[in-house]
Amino acid sequence: MSARKNAYAQSTALDPKESVTQYAPLVRKLAFQIASRLPPNVDLDDLIQEGMMGLLDAVKRYEPRPGLNFEAYARFRIIGAIYDSCRENDILPRNQRDKLSELEKAVRRLEQELGRSPTDQEIADACEISIEQYHETLDTAVGMTAIDDVPEHLLPIAEGADPSQITSFKQIAKQLAGVIKDLPEKERMVVALHYQEDLSFREVAYVMDLTPGRISQIHTQAMVRIRAHLGTDLSFRP
Repeated sequence: MSARKNAYAQSTALDPKESVTQYAPLVRKLAFQIASRLPPNVDLDDLIQEGMMGLLDAVKRYEPRPGLNFEAYARFRIIGAIYDSCRENDILPRNQRDKLSELEKAVRRLEQELGRSPTDQEIADACEISIEQYHETLDTAVGMTAIDDVPEHLLPIAEGADPSQITSFKQIAKQLAGVIKDLPEKERMVVALHYQEDLSFREVAYVMDLTPGRISQIHTQAMVRIRAHLGTDLSFRP
């Protein structure tokens, strides 16, 4: 590291105690948002505790560099820690993940055949299940298809990073933005309110005059379409 970079790192080094105090509200906020789309038996305090571990990990791993914002980096670490805990506790069993994967494959195939987003009934028919079974699958997948649980290589990129890495990140971000833009209206609105406006599912339900359960269902539908487009599973990292 050059003397200039070393001086910059020292001048912006994070104090663990101060960081915990400063970013604890962010941990609680993210834990609450994730809890709103998880089964009711999941304890919020447990999620907060896991999020705090993610925050401490972010403080430990963060390398101060121009263009790399700590809060954005910490956000990914906090969310990742919470979802890692959910996976370890098997909140969404393997058979449910397999069913979700089948829906994604059906959506991908139908979009290629139809040239548009398929309806719920068309997806159900392609999977040879009833519309009720389709909705049940969406309900059981609650919480584990969020686009904010991204892989390590998609963390915020610093200025001066490898040009190919920056190009790849921009391409994925552009692709994701395009997919969201093409979502059906209700799904697009749920994604916007939940991820851009930071509203919980209950708050989104109030705005859209629907039940929280229906909002959760619409959210999962949107995530199935997004993952089908991107051809990758953003929720279950290897």
